[in-house]
Amino acid sequence: MEAHPGADSYGKNPGPPPSFAAFPPEVRYMMEALIWATNLVFAAGHDHAQKNDKELRGIAASPGVFTGSVRIIMNESEFDKLQPGDVLVCPITSPVWSVLFPSVGALVTDTGGILSHPAIIAREYRVPAVVATGNATSLLHDGQTVIVDGNNGVVRSLD
Repeated sequence: MEAHPGADSYGKNPGPPPSFAAFPPEVRYMMEALIWATNLVFAAGHDHAQKNDKELRGIAASPGVFTGSVRIIMNESEFDKLQPGDVLVCPITSPVWSVLFPSVGALVTDTGGILSHPAIIAREYRVPAVVATGNATSLLHDGQTVIVDGNNGVVRSLD
């Protein structure tokens, strides 16, 4: 049985985004404002950093309750660490991470919101999820047993 079907990524790396210099001033201003606002929202997710790893609070992103072992995955190069049934704990996900969802028991992220990629994909796969915990990747550790309560946005440590 293959735990992670599919490649880590697809296609060529698109490289950095193009410069806004080619846009008319009004459009350039709007795009820069959008980028600024987006960065502000994501930074706000880090403002409510948790104090301890016994109970973490975030946004209830996908319903359900799951008890399992934590696996911290910081980027795509660590996908091979994940075992079926693990609680995936990561900063955020992007479409590349979707290959992991069929094998995870629950999801916990540092950032995100109810309409973020991890929340939407977790609901599609019916995986309990708590997003926007602030610093779960720093406080939790591999192998730690947790209860992920996607109904109430809480992650509780059993260790």
